[in-house]
Amino acid sequence: MWPDGGHGRETFRSLEYAITAGAKKAQQRHVELLIHGRDGHVKQRRNFSEA
Repeated sequence: MWPDGGHGRETFRSLEYAITAGAKKAQQRHVELLIHGRDGHVKQRRNFSEA
């Protein structure tokens, strides 16, 4: 669970919308974005954590 009470899971109309929304939140929170496929495996990783 996120500090703001969210659970980190949402449903979107397309993968593009999901990645855009996830990247925006990950940038704000300085965390790593994990993009999962329908099979549950991680398909992409994007790191937005502060160095």
